[in-house]
Amino acid sequence: MSIEQHIESHLGCKVSDKKIISTGETSSFKILTSTGLSIFAKYQDIENNNLINQASELVLLSESMNTPKVLGFSKNCLLLEWIETSRNSNHQAEIGKVLANLHKHTNQYFGFDYDNTIGEMPQYNAANQSITSWSYFFWEYRLFFQIKYALKNNLISSKEYKKLLLIKSKLENLLTISIKPSLLHGDFWSGNVIIGRNSPVFIDTSCYYGHSEADLALTYMFGGFSNDFYRSYEVYSPLESGYEQRKQIYMLYHYLNHLNIFGRSYHPGVLSCTNQILDS
Repeated sequence: MSIEQHIESHLGCKVSDKKIISTGETSSFKILTSTGLSIFAKYQDIENNNLINQASELVLLSESMNTPKVLGFSKNCLLLEWIETSRNSNHQAEIGKVLANLHKHTNQYFGFDYDNTIGEMPQYNAANQSITSWSYFFWEYRLFFQIKYALKNNLISSKEYKKLLLIKSKLENLLTISIKPSLLHGDFWSGNVIIGRNSPVFIDTSCYYGHSEADLALTYMFGGFSNDFYRSYEVYSPLESGYEQRKQIYMLYHYLNHLNIFGRSYHPGVLSCTNQILDS
């Protein structure tokens, strides 16, 4: 079915206007319906569970933070309420508080009920594996997969691959057994926080249960968060000693992911994180 047919099927109304926001494997649109409702719509020709998972994660996170209301979903489309943005509002402290409160939701095991994606890359979440070791999970299901993918696609050399493998021996000491599985947004950068008219709204998740610091690490790669955000987060969820060392490990995952999606412009970031981890 077309996006128009999906909207009519889910919402019982017709499309009166459609504007393309982005195109690719998944295309995004701003749609105005015949009933006057504004919708953000994602559409893909290939049927899979990616958009269904996104809907499920938005509903899960809505218990702790503002997310767009899910209006409908299928293997081809995801329909969300349209969020009007505000250029004048400053919600940095609130964003920090909301993220800290999200991380208070914990689980017995690391991972998630199903595999999902981070950007265009698969994100394997050890479903039904009952993993209690964070260092094991983060190596096997985060770093190692990305490292192997980068080697296979000639984005790192054999020498760099061997150097990256040395990180495994560091993780057991740097990622201790005291780390608890917290609910993570998973792809927490400024582009996935919409500054709404009344409050921040959080989008484009890659949820799983992991170390809360893993969400914070991505905020340092692209900026967009002020000192108010970090101070507020620490008021509600104080960081433990060793955070600066661990931050490089979590940033490495995102640099590898961006290397594998966007190419060698992220190669220096991979090497920088690797060197800092091995020198710690």
